Amino acid sequence: MMRIVSEQEFHARIAHVLSADCEDLTIGSVTGPGRSGAVAAVYASHLLHIPFIPYGAKVPTHLGRLLIVDTAMDSGATLRKAERKFAYADPLVIACYHEPPRVAFWYEAGKPQRFRREAIERVRRPLALAS
Repeated sequence: MMRIVSEQEFHARIAHVLSADCEDLTIGSVTGPGRSGAVAAVYASHLLHIPFIPYGAKVPTHLGRLLIVDTAMDSGATLRKAERKFAYADPLVIACYHEPPRVAFWYEAGKPQRFRREAIERVRRPLALAS
């Protein structure tokens, strides 16, 4: 089952996560992997009044630590990869939601993203029931 997160709920959630995880830290800029990470990073940029850095761009480390943020995390592989990629910027890595349960966001509600393994399991399940 998937739950749709409204823009208002997401705004409240990211504000809460940022206030809990970023206080007392010198965060100089923010980025996020993929489309959902870009959305979360732009929100964080506005809430923290720090520059948004497009994912993959060189990070200006003289501003302070890099915040890497994503809307949701399942296995954590994407955020671990991002943390390694930007290790030189002493990154702080956060996710607003931890899955499961799956969440989708207001901007993708009409056609939510599916993970590859979910599609594979949908195919395997009928085959397993037939045997």
